[in-house]
Amino acid sequence: MITLDKLFASPSKGNGERWRLPLALILISLVTVVVYWPVLHNGFIDYDDDAYVTMNRMVRQGITLNGFIWSFSSFHAGNWHPLTWISHMLDIQLFGLNPLGHHAVSLTLHLANSLLLCGILHRLTNHLGRSSFVALLFALHPLHVESVVWIAERKDLLSTFFWLLTTLAYAHFTRKRSLSRYLIVLLLFTLGLLAKQMLVTLPLILLLMDYWPLNRFAPRYGENTAIRVGMKSLLAEKIPLLLISAAAALLTVRAQDSAGALAHGEGSVLLHAGNALISYVSYLGEMIRPVDLAIFYPFEPSLVTPPRVAGAAALLTAITCFVIRQRQCRPYLLFGWFWYLLTLLPVIGFIKVGSQAMADRYTYIPLIGLFVATAWGGGELAGRWRHGVRAATAGAAVILALLSFQTVTQIRYWRNSFDLYSHALEVVERNWLAHNNLAVLLAQQNRQEEAIRHFQESLRIYPNQAEGFKNIGNVYQSVGRTQEALEAFHDAVRINPDDPEGHFRLGYAYLMDGDSDHAYREYLQVRRLNETYAQPLLDSIQRATRRTP
Repeated sequence: MITLDKLFASPSKGNGERWRLPLALILISLVTVVVYWPVLHNGFIDYDDDAYVTMNRMVRQGITLNGFIWSFSSFHAGNWHPLTWISHMLDIQLFGLNPLGHHAVSLTLHLANSLLLCGILHRLTNHLGRSSFVALLFALHPLHVESVVWIAERKDLLSTFFWLLTTLAYAHFTRKRSLSRYLIVLLLFTLGLLAKQMLVTLPLILLLMDYWPLNRFAPRYGENTAIRVGMKSLLAEKIPLLLISAAAALLTVRAQDSAGALAHGEGSVLLHAGNALISYVSYLGEMIRPVDLAIFYPFEPSLVTPPRVAGAAALLTAITCFVIRQRQCRPYLLFGWFWYLLTLLPVIGFIKVGSQAMADRYTYIPLIGLFVATAWGGGELAGRWRHGVRAATAGAAVILALLSFQTVTQIRYWRNSFDLYSHALEVVERNWLAHNNLAVLLAQQNRQEEAIRHFQESLRIYPNQAEGFKNIGNVYQSVGRTQEALEAFHDAVRINPDDPEGHFRLGYAYLMDGDSDHAYREYLQVRRLNETYAQPLLDSIQRATRRTP
């Protein structure tokens, strides 16, 4: 008789136990698909899905030569990830703008990542029960909902797929080192970077894998050990990967800077470093208690206080010292903890990108390390009790059931943009972005007064947002409040004087107010910033007023 406690017993041994891995993979597949099935009824949302798919002119053409060239040459949406663009183009080619197909592909990738994770850990450690538990935690944790159900976050799923394939190829290489096997590692690693530059820390993670579970540093009794090589060789193996990572990181910085996503001058380096330390601890808390999750968590400088920063630094230091002291008898703790610390580095905020303090999607890869430490630590504790395996299996089942329930609930919030922003306002205080985006939706539904109230609240919370002033100016103009519209557009231009759209909106507002002189001046500014965009506007005013340029 097949029982869960037998399935999750560790480790698997002998040919007679081979059926357990396929059974575990089937179980992971069934549970993941059942939990995530509601996502197939979700639509696109108006936050980034438009930039990536629904309003992207190149992507909407499907697979074309021009689109292929564009995907490698564009910094659109502040990113350089050609493989992700091609993935979206392929979705359009197959499904058009039917969101069901796009969501089905994302769910398939998430399932593939979960199965790969289980298979890789089982191959490296021969512990099927613990590997299955890690894979199920990865598949079902609510923090991963954002990466799976947000179509614009296809890059998370695709890059992680190649991350896991790279680790599998690397494990294969360590068994028998050869140039051909190493070139496969390089190829898969490069493909992952072409999907998202989150893989820049993977060379360091491979070095962690050399320590455990590959055990290439020094053999341990009973451990699964690859061919041992010297430390110099271990480091030399990583040099080509690190060079590729450095090139990818430079491209990422250029792409983010081109879109204005780098937070130049918004707070000091120490402030961002403090927020990064707090975020490391916050992600730990969300892993343990994944409630009140939202699409956006605003960066609040007032919350980065010395006591909070000192407390976060002390906790992180204490955990680090503990896992280092346990490295001989429990190497999986060091592996899991440093996996978490290292993989979060590119997105933790030491280099500030965007206006968020943290984001659920950033945990898609980093939590794997904590899941491994949890599963192996729990397995070791269970092995000390007479009925420990059954107790651990029952506890794991309860944990997975609770996570699944929360994940299903979280998926529902992503059904449409209105539900998503409304939920964000309920669970996150001072969420200026949710106020702004909800107001845009209300304005589209001709609920102008409600929209104005949300825009005003957004600007009250965070007044340094040119986009918000443009948005409220548009609504003021649509309801005939011309002077208020002019003031709003003036504020937008003051905050971002190099934005041609801001000058255009201000010029148009002047034109509608009958002030062609000021309108003409603003359109000249538009021409200075974007001549192609502005020239037809200037020509129309010149014809109307018989001006000369």
